[in-house]
Amino acid sequence: MKRVVFMIFMVTFACGFNVRDRPDTGFSRSGSLSGSSAPRSMLSEDQLWKTFSQCKLKPNKDFSYDITYLPGVKAMNGKEITISGFMLPLETKQKSNHFLLERRAPTCAFCPPGEPNEVMEVFAAKPMAWEENLITMSGTLILPNDSKKGIFFQLKDAVTR
Repeated sequence: MKRVVFMIFMVTFACGFNVRDRPDTGFSRSGSLSGSSAPRSMLSEDQLWKTFSQCKLKPNKDFSYDITYLPGVKAMNGKEITISGFMLPLETKQKSNHFLLERRAPTCAFCPPGEPNEVMEVFAAKPMAWEENLITMSGTLILPNDSKKGIFFQLKDAVTR
C-alpha cells in the first residue's frame, strides 16, 4: 500500500511541476535532443488551435467529453487545412503514418496531452519519422466527434509543409 501511495505522490509531483503551466517563454536551456542551444517553443501559436480551443467541451459522468463545434469549425469539415503542432507518436516504430498532433509540446511521460480540443489525430499520406520540434501539416480536416476516444479533430492524407 505504501508503494502505491508513493507512486501516486511521485506522478502527482512530476506532473504538478510541468512546464506546460508556465507562460510560453521556452526553456532556459534547449530541451532539445539534437544538442541545439536555441530555446524551443513549447506552444503552437497557430490560429486554428485558438479557434479549436473555443469549441465547448462538456465532461460526461464516464470521464469522456462531448464537444460543441463552432459554426466556423463545422464549415471547415472536409476541407484542406494547414496547422502547426507537436508530434506525439502512438507507436514505437522508426516511422509512422498515424500519430497525434497537439498544440503543446509533450513535456512529461506521465502527463496526458493538452485539452481534448488541443489534440488532433493525424493519418499521414506516407510514414514520417518523429520530429521533436514544431511541424506544419496539411490535410483534410474531419470532425469525428468520438467522445469514447476523446478525439474531436482528425487530419487525413496529411503531408508536411
